[in-house]
Amino acid sequence: MNLHGGAQLGPGWIDASGLRLNGVGSCAEIPVVPVDTSSSFTVTAWARASEPSDRPMAVSNAAGRKRSVFALRFLSTPDDSEGFGRWEPTLPEADRTGAVTRQVSSREFFDVRDWNHLTVVYDSAAEQARLHITGILQEFRCPDDDGDGEPDDSTCRDEVARADAARMFRADGPPQVGRAMSDTAGEYFAGPIDDIRVFRGALNESRVSWLPSHCFGLPTEVPAGN
Repeated sequence: MNLHGGAQLGPGWIDASGLRLNGVGSCAEIPVVPVDTSSSFTVTAWARASEPSDRPMAVSNAAGRKRSVFALRFLSTPDDSEGFGRWEPTLPEADRTGAVTRQVSSREFFDVRDWNHLTVVYDSAAEQARLHITGILQEFRCPDDDGDGEPDDSTCRDEVARADAARMFRADGPPQVGRAMSDTAGEYFAGPIDDIRVFRGALNESRVSWLPSHCFGLPTEVPAGN
């Protein structure tokens, strides 16, 4: 990767070192696009914020000409000082302003200041995107005991880290780590990011759940699983 704005190598989580980012203007770029993002792919990374933030912080993106193909961010909750919030990739279906955009959110973690293993999966055949946090796909649906299609508790909200009818366009710019593609200014990530992996194809849930506990010394290849 090419490092920019004070990004440097330092202590990480996996093996020898990780990428250290200051949250001000540091980021890294991968010189080539490793996969066709209009086809199925999987992106994984470990990330740990140095402190809670009241602004979005982007972990990674793949760049189009006008928009990020996807941008994986941490979004805090209002007045958050405990490291809670949600991880969320933003997925526009075309490289233009105003394109239909989907978000996939997950709160299935304890603290953004801990190391979180993040996996974005895009299955082009199923037109589906998923977000797994440390191998877990968050899936909570509100009870509907009377079967009328509405939650029994009107204040309840489904939390499913999956988006259907998802379509993505092909990246033609370098993937970036620690920022989004200027979709919104000031989204640089503050903290370390480590062990970024990109796979052609959509890893299934078995393989995704295998990765977080088997990544030390692991070559970048399709992980074991059913």
